[in-house]
Amino acid sequence: MTAFLSVIQLSRFLGVKPKTLYSWVSKKVIPHYRIEGLILFKKQEVEAWIETRHQNPEDPRNPKANEFEDEYSL
Repeated sequence: MTAFLSVIQLSRFLGVKPKTLYSWVSKKVIPHYRIEGLILFKKQEVEAWIETRHQNPEDPRNPKANEFEDEYSL
């Protein structure tokens, strides 16, 4: 059986605020489902997504951060 997580459950699991998850959902950064008005996440898909983020580390909270760092690093 597939385990689904709510926004609150996943925010606790990832250690981010629910607002951050809503932002990632709106930007289609994180895999999610909308079921009867609820945003749900499959735990296995999120864990796989985390692994891909470790292999290609770009912070989805602020995609411009890498550009800023490249431009202004010493």
